[in-house]
Formats: sequence, C-alpha cells, structure tokens
Amino acid sequence: MNPILHKQIYAGLFEIIKDNRYYQYSSFGDQYCKFSDEGTKEVMNWINIMAPKMIELENQMLDKRAKDLVVKELKK
Repeated sequence: MNPILHKQIYAGLFEIIKDNRYYQYSSFGDQYCKFSDEGTKEVMNWINIMAPKMIELENQMLDKRAKDLVVKELKK
C-alpha cells in the first residue's frame, strides 16, 4: 500500500477513536472499549471515503506492474 494513503487512513481512524463521543476506551481491557453508534457511523463514513482511493491505487499499481512485465518481455 502507498505509505501516504496508509498514513491518511490511519490518521483519519485515529482522529475518530480519540473523540470520546465516538469511541470509549477503558484501561480495564479490550472488552470494555467500544464505538458508540455515532462512532460506528463515522468509521463507516471514513471507510466509504477511503475505499475508492484504495481501489484506484491498487488498480494503478497492477497496471504499472503489468506494463513493466510486458516491457521486460519485449526487451528479451
């Protein structure tokens, strides 16, 4: 994955979980940590924003890899 896109995804999700309206963290254990209903909606909204960018990047990388393989074969 592209490091910039990876950082954007991480940063966006981290901003959501830092907000107590969206995520309740407990130091007593993972079973006590949870997203609020609004937090779940925010996470899904963020994923819906980022998913097309992730697919586009993957498609670009696959296209470049395919072109590189063709060029490599043609040079033989």
